[in-house]
Amino acid sequence: MTGLCQSGARRATPAVATALLLLLAAAPAITADMSAAIGAERCTQNRAAGAITFLTSFAYAATSGILDVLAAKQLGYFDALCLKVAVEPGSTNAQLVSAGTAQLAGLGDASSVLVAIDNGAAITGLATYGNTSAIELITLKSSGIKSLAELAGKTVGYKVALAPQIAAMLLAAHVPVESVNFVSVGFNPASLANGNVAALIAYKSNEPRVLTAQGHAVTEWDPEAYGIHSTFNVLVANQKWAAAHPSAVQDFLRATLHAFNWINQSDGNLDRALGFAQALSTAGFDLASSKERWKIEAKLIADSQPASAALGHIADPQWQPEADMLVRAKLVSRTPAVAAAHDNSYLDAIYTGRTLIWPAP
Repeated sequence: MTGLCQSGARRATPAVATALLLLLAAAPAITADMSAAIGAERCTQNRAAGAITFLTSFAYAATSGILDVLAAKQLGYFDALCLKVAVEPGSTNAQLVSAGTAQLAGLGDASSVLVAIDNGAAITGLATYGNTSAIELITLKSSGIKSLAELAGKTVGYKVALAPQIAAMLLAAHVPVESVNFVSVGFNPASLANGNVAALIAYKSNEPRVLTAQGHAVTEWDPEAYGIHSTFNVLVANQKWAAAHPSAVQDFLRATLHAFNWINQSDGNLDRALGFAQALSTAGFDLASSKERWKIEAKLIADSQPASAALGHIADPQWQPEADMLVRAKLVSRTPAVAAAHDNSYLDAIYTGRTLIWPAP
């Protein structure tokens, strides 16, 4: 059936390493020696940017745009580039960055950036990690649900808000969104396992795997299978601050993507990075689950990279489907100007082709 994806447990396999091959082949050799990571003039420019606050999109989760930023901090990459960066758990990231309370942050996807800008936020997109949906809808196989049409009249759980990708998928399947009862259930998938909801909006890298490990066979409904194309994990900056300190923005991205490559070079590096996150987490931090999550999402990122594009690069066609989706769902007051919502100049300055330039000039 179109869009129906049957799944058992998701496992890290050699395919993950294969999918990352092209990204890592373009990465510079990573060594512990950072004594010549930046020239004196550029160091002075970066120091002039002052203290930089980066807000994570969700605590210290093992996901791109968080774990690699944290690794860049803990490994001394920011220090080597004369950047004074504080990494803090975020909340209302778009508003805080727009107000200048923080200079940089992670947001969940291009939709989040476009909606924030529509609401008046003075932010700009800097980099996109995944060019596919990171979220999906899941049901229990035991529920007997065989089509999305069967969700009409049933209760579907979401975490914080109804994701526009899910609403768009339902519309694509000719299911009126208003026919479904949506409720907030937080981040615990137990609501689906206990039968409190008929379906659950989930992260591809998390809930399906958790529920399967608990003995619950799940069916996954992927928006991509219904022609709903989206992104995940976007880095943003305050517009005015970025324009005033371009070298600092460039080198923040340089250090972060250098750390992303470092993490993916070995399981040992990933374990070390996860240790950084675990040390800062105030809630329980499941190392094994976090490791699996990172590997699944790293493969999603690698598999969805546009041909010949450097990691993080944003092209209008990558974001336009989400802009169109927001218009159809009436979640924006005007048609988003995608080209004005992001700025590739910072990434362009740190790459030669698809090869990240390290050290800095």
